[in-house]
Amino acid sequence: MNGDFSKGAPPAMRLFYNATSPYARIARVAILEKGLQGRVELVETDPWSNPPELLEVNPLSKVPVLDIEGVGPLTESSVIAQVLDLLSPSFPLLPAAAPARIDTLTRAALAQGLIDAAFGLVLEGRRPEERRWADWTGRLTGAVTRAIARVAERRAPSGRFDLGDITLAVALSYCRFRHPGLHWPDDHPGLAAWLDRVERRPSFVSTQP
Repeated sequence: MNGDFSKGAPPAMRLFYNATSPYARIARVAILEKGLQGRVELVETDPWSNPPELLEVNPLSKVPVLDIEGVGPLTESSVIAQVLDLLSPSFPLLPAAAPARIDTLTRAALAQGLIDAAFGLVLEGRRPEERRWADWTGRLTGAVTRAIARVAERRAPSGRFDLGDITLAVALSYCRFRHPGLHWPDDHPGLAAWLDRVERRPSFVSTQP
């Protein structure tokens, strides 16, 4: 990492993303909420086709990737969010105080796990029916259902909108988009109403899949 990029104007950046990726959406929302969109070139890509430009910055051919001038490529939404906080003090994604920071990271981790399980269900559903594993599908469905129930049970207003909230909103939006048959909004109307409010934020409107 060259120099202290936490001071002065942010360097030029490129975000490799796919419009339907919930992982990339977290990074896109974070960039918009922090007001850094004018410094980030968006590069839409198809990670499933192993495009050379993406492989150059991430040999795993996964999105998102934030390629920062003078720093290099960063992968994983949580890592990107933490570095974005170093680039700009506006709209902190992670609180500075340890208890609040731990709470935010814990909520973000649970929401990320929810995305993982929901994405796994999508991949399993794309397999030929005769090759699908019912036990695995059941395990993933159970994980999604339990995670949403846990969030609905423990969610309390924090007085801020941080990385935990962004990741959760993206996760719930993805579940509603990809798995409407789960009917979680009917089971947790309060959580569904919260998501409806969040999805009216400009950062969510402009990143809808």
